[in-house]
Amino acid sequence: MKSWIILGIVTVVLIAAYIVVFIWARRRQRTFDQQYNAAKERHDIFVLNKKMVRERPKTGMLRYMKVKTYQVIGRVNLSQTVKGIQMSRMQTVTFQTSKEQYQKIEPNHKYKVEIAGNYIGNVYAPPVQKKKTAKKDAAKGSAGKKDAQKGKVAKGGRGSKQDKSKKSRASK
Repeated sequence: MKSWIILGIVTVVLIAAYIVVFIWARRRQRTFDQQYNAAKERHDIFVLNKKMVRERPKTGMLRYMKVKTYQVIGRVNLSQTVKGIQMSRMQTVTFQTSKEQYQKIEPNHKYKVEIAGNYIGNVYAPPVQKKKTAKKDAAKGSAGKKDAQKGKVAKGGRGSKQDKSKKSRASK
């Protein structure tokens, strides 16, 4: 009887802890989304490289643990107006992004992205085009049949061992 009561209390405490963490995380996500929406800009970037890195955050409780981050190194054309003069320059920047956006990106391609600070929020990527192997395989298959037919003719052609043995038998 006592074990059921203890098990029930532990279950209630775990459920309460889960709800508290869920509400806290949702509140933090809302504040992040507000900050991101206020600061986002759409830019064209040329992706030079992408990598997954395990690094320690600079602040918070997670600074004692290594966390997997997704980084994209890209070139961005930044422009600004200083005293009435429009200036633009190319700058190589390392961006952080989510796993979903990271998977959309391929190196050595140009993408339109929403950037807020050094965070890539959304990638407007063209659909990844798969190589047309079906047509190549079909072409190779038909070419392979032609080569096989030629090979049958070539097997008995000049200089083959079979041809020499047939000629020697025929001459006897």
